[in-house]
Amino acid sequence: MPLRDTILKESHKLFYERGFHDSGVELLSKRAGTTKRTLYAYFGNKEGLIEEVLRYRHSIFMTQLRDYFNKYEIKETADIVACYLAFLKDWTTSIAFYGCMFINACAEYSDVQSSPHQIAKQHKTEVRKWLFDSFEKINANNAKQKSDILFLFGEGIIVSAQTLQEFSHLDMEEIIKILN
Repeated sequence: MPLRDTILKESHKLFYERGFHDSGVELLSKRAGTTKRTLYAYFGNKEGLIEEVLRYRHSIFMTQLRDYFNKYEIKETADIVACYLAFLKDWTTSIAFYGCMFINACAEYSDVQSSPHQIAKQHKTEVRKWLFDSFEKINANNAKQKSDILFLFGEGIIVSAQTLQEFSHLDMEEIIKILN
């Protein structure tokens, strides 16, 4: 594996587990088996590395989402809702869940003009558009409204999991009714 990819993957793991500010360049380079100088040669600075890691995470997330949906036959609104909620449940209950890297980026970089905040915004916008496109593909009525509501439910699920809230009483059928 090329060294740049190793740095990217190891930094992704470290940022996800420990956060951006708690992951120093010394630790990042050590984890990747390289030097700070080499890390800087590939990414310019820590901010450049953070930007690339967020883009990398976006690519991974969208691939996982598409792959998850491709396993199922999606014919109606209920199928999209059930599949998206199941995808989120599988992710948020996995042993390797440390929250949403994009929500974390917004928390650590609260200035809305900062690059990490902007990349997080772009990620969330693309997830929302992907949901909209999924509803459009099946000719769902009110596709925009359905995708917006499902997106908001999903974000609530992610934050609830990140803050260790239990919602076992939430019935998927109730959510499907709301969106139908």
